[in-house]
Amino acid sequence: MVGALSTGTLLSETELAVNVADFLTAPAWVIGGILLWQRKELGYVTGLGLLFQGSMLFVALIVFLLLQPLLTSAPFAIADVIVIAIMGLICFIPFGMVVRGAVKASVVKSK
Repeated sequence: MVGALSTGTLLSETELAVNVADFLTAPAWVIGGILLWQRKELGYVTGLGLLFQGSMLFVALIVFLLLQPLLTSAPFAIADVIVIAIMGLICFIPFGMVVRGAVKASVVKSK
């Protein structure tokens, strides 16, 4: 985005949307990580939200890769789906662990 602004070139709407989304979420990931590192309560809340956001990004990408051959003439890229699913484990596993811990904590509190 900075390169496009400095050269005066116009970005397509999709490129602009992705750049704006990245520009807004990247600081949230850094701030959430710092808060988690400091073991602040807000860090755990933002961490869960950011893990959910990351997980949904991978899910959406997998759905896109699965639907693309049905809606276009593009070939089905099984290797891409597998790689994205494995990369998604970076978010899926911690998100599941946090949710499981929260459920266990709420069960213990209710007793």
